[in-house]
Order: sequence, then structure tokens, then C-alpha cells
Amino acid sequence: MLVLNNSVDNVAEKLHSCQLLLAAELKRICEKNNIKYYMIAGTLLGAVRHKGFIPWDDDMDFAIMRKDFPRFISACENDLGEDFELQDMFSDEHYALPVAKLLLKGTNFTERNSSKNKSKKGIFIDIFPYDNIPDTEAQRKKHNKNTYFLKRLFLAKQGYSIAEKGQLLKALVYFALRVMSMLVSKKWLRNRLDRELRRFENQTTKKVAALGGAYSYQKESVEREWFFESVELPFEDITLSAPKEYVKYLTYFYGDYMTPPPEDKRNNRHRAVEIDFGRY
Repeated sequence: MLVLNNSVDNVAEKLHSCQLLLAAELKRICEKNNIKYYMIAGTLLGAVRHKGFIPWDDDMDFAIMRKDFPRFISACENDLGEDFELQDMFSDEHYALPVAKLLLKGTNFTERNSSKNKSKKGIFIDIFPYDNIPDTEAQRKKHNKNTYFLKRLFLAKQGYSIAEKGQLLKALVYFALRVMSMLVSKKWLRNRLDRELRRFENQTTKKVAALGGAYSYQKESVEREWFFESVELPFEDITLSAPKEYVKYLTYFYGDYMTPPPEDKRNNRHRAVEIDFGRY
């Protein structure tokens, strides 16, 4: 990893400090515009188990219901502080993930799988739209298949490196997807993916899912009722919003969530190849 403007020893501390600035800005924007947001995944786990960051984690994850996402995008366009920028598939033509990122301007956080991609790469937090997913198993299988294929086709189109070293079969698959993606434009593929993600947005379904999440479609599918109400939980020196039923959520995802994993399993996910903290 190439680290600029800092020593390697305190990279995690500096990264967390920058991400906390981003989280505070997300909170300000959402509270000002009456938009519900929630800590999810490792961020929620960190809030409950560590009262802040999981020490070895390198990101922050939040969710906003899809129905509220247009208002969130609009609020960011009109009211973000000058140090921040919102990135999604429509604001950055080179970006291919179905999740928004709040970026800290003047910084750089380049991940291995996007190092050859031209999208903006500031230090970030993830904001996932929670999409409705259908209630029947047959519809879920079809929705899963369609979104999975389109997401990977779009990644290939945008030049993301997905296969790890030595994963020859996976590399061949993504090469085939890259060739296939040449048959359609980025605009068409982006719109087609967006439409498929939102296919059930006008239905009231039992479950919602972060379809851009790191887990499978099935694992990312959570009960809507867990998010009917929210609570504030301490996170480092601020408080952030969480689903009121966070115990059910964390038990579903992690089982015995209060017991940390063995040291050899304490890995971060993003595998940065270059970090620049700028003036921070």
C-alpha cells in the first residue's frame, strides 16, 4: 500500500477520523431534511460492540430506503458542505456500483479492484439504497439472477478488476463479460441495472435488501419491520442512527455478534493500494 502524507503506523486512525467527518455530514444532511438513515453491517456492529469503529475495519456502511433516496440525492446536491461530494452511477460516468459514496474532497482511497477504473476515488463512506425484494421465492430467484448478471456486466464494462491473482476461470468469465458489454452503451446498461434494482419499488414487500452489498442476495435480504423505527447509538464521539431492532439484525448477520472473531479472521475488505489524506 502506498500511503501519502502520513506514516503507516496511524493509517487506520487517520482513516477512521476522515470517515467520522463523512458520517457527521451524512447525519447533518439527513436530519435537516427529515430523511431516515441507518448504520448497517460492520458499522452497526462496531457501534454496539465497540461503541465506535471495529479497530480493523476500513469502511462505514449506511442504508436509506429507496423511496427516500431521491430526496437524499437532491439534499446532497443542494446542501453538502464544500469538503464533501456524493458519487453514484449517475453523477460519475465511470462509476459502476449500485451504492452511493460520500467522498471527502482532496483525498484518495484507491482500491485494488478499481485501480484501473477512472471513477473518483476519495476517502468515502457507503450509503446503500434498501430496495424492495419480492415476497415469492420464484420472483426472488429471478430478481437475484437478473441483478447479479447486470451488476457484473456493468463492472466489466467499466473496467473493474474482479478476479484475484490465480483465479483463471473467474478472469475468463469477466473477460467474456467485457466482450459482451461492448454490444451495449454504458448509458443503456446503467439504466437497465437501475430499473432492475428498483423493479419492486412500488410494492410493499416483507423484506428489503442492499443489492450492492458484499453478501449474497439471500443474506442481504432483511425484514422491513426491523427498520420501522430508529434509535441513536453512540459511535466514537457522536451518535448515529440505527434500526431499533438492531439486536435481531446483528444476530441474523453475525450470530454471537458480541464475540470478536479470531485474530486471523480480522481482515478489512477494501484492500487499498493507495491512500492520500490530503490536508486531513
